[in-house]
Amino acid sequence: MMCKQHFMLSAKARTLSVHQMFELTEQQSFGTIKEVRWGSGAAVTCPICCVVDKHYFIHVRRRWRRKDCNHTSSVTSGMVFAFHKLPLRIYLAAIAIYTNAVKGISALQLGQDLGVQYKTAFVLVFRQKALAGCNLWARSTTRS
Repeated sequence: MMCKQHFMLSAKARTLSVHQMFELTEQQSFGTIKEVRWGSGAAVTCPICCVVDKHYFIHVRRRWRRKDCNHTSSVTSGMVFAFHKLPLRIYLAAIAIYTNAVKGISALQLGQDLGVQYKTAFVLVFRQKALAGCNLWARSTTRS
């Protein structure tokens, strides 16, 4: 009888490496988020007017200027990581650490792994749970 190996031991589970995320430059991190969000990046979606089109890219500021609504937005606009202050590679590393943790990760441990304060790590964990689709504020309507 042949036993199957656990998924976490398979090659498919090793695609997102924390080591690779920390080695990325800021430009590579920007490109990774852009590719995950919009594919090739030829057509970008405006978070305000929801128009999918090729918009003007301002290279110095790394932002897009929309043709229709004249709105300026970045690669993280409309995401849970909008208005970020940390480097993008820290956010990618936080995603890698959170998704690779089988039973989840505490904010204290994430803060130690990333080298950030506890409050920052707590916000990152909270945003990871929002990305995962957890309803953080749901209360049980049934009474025992």
